[in-house]
Amino acid sequence: MEWKILFEDEAMLVARKPQGMPTQGDKTGDLDLLSALEAYCGHSLGLIHRLDRPVGGLLVFAKTKKAEASFAKQMQAGFLEKRYRAVLCGKLPEEKGTLVDYLKKNMRTNLSEVVSSKEKTGKKAVLHYEVLQAKKEENQDLSYVEIRLETGRHHQIRVQTSHAGAPIWGDKKYNPLFQKRGRTEIALWAFALKGYHPITNQPWYFEELPVEGIFQLFIGKS
Repeated sequence: MEWKILFEDEAMLVARKPQGMPTQGDKTGDLDLLSALEAYCGHSLGLIHRLDRPVGGLLVFAKTKKAEASFAKQMQAGFLEKRYRAVLCGKLPEEKGTLVDYLKKNMRTNLSEVVSSKEKTGKKAVLHYEVLQAKKEENQDLSYVEIRLETGRHHQIRVQTSHAGAPIWGDKKYNPLFQKRGRTEIALWAFALKGYHPITNQPWYFEELPVEGIFQLFIGKS
């Protein structure tokens, strides 16, 4: 799957990042989405938020400094909403609920872990989820869920779902079932974005549901 532009005007651009492509340049030197879009536009873009390299989905970019400042304010106020679809191995505590944890990032391993709320370096992480469908495949319980982030912590969805007993399918970092497997695509996709236009202040919404890999088991569901 290639990167694709879903919307573009003089102030903002919404694009799909394919799984495996960095959001911005990293030490690998591989082509990243930000560089590809800047080459397409012919000028620099404001990077508003990021997705982990293995995660695909929608990202919004600012085309002007004014738009970038507007999106930064929306992020701080919680007006820029991001929703995800994921396939989990196992079951979450409830059909619909909220996970609240404190996360600490290990700079040496680039992994995060759940720590006590009394840990000074722990940062509060909150996500809301809804189980859309559950099924069993090869004696494995699978849960197809929608997730909305209230905070944006390092590897947040991956860490919190794993800690709750339902790690993401294909996650080689936080799902023990996949740590020794070959190449797999993580079943986590940023499918929806909602916010306000930085110039007109009109609401906008974009979505693109995941349809590849393990998600094919749930196509047409919810």
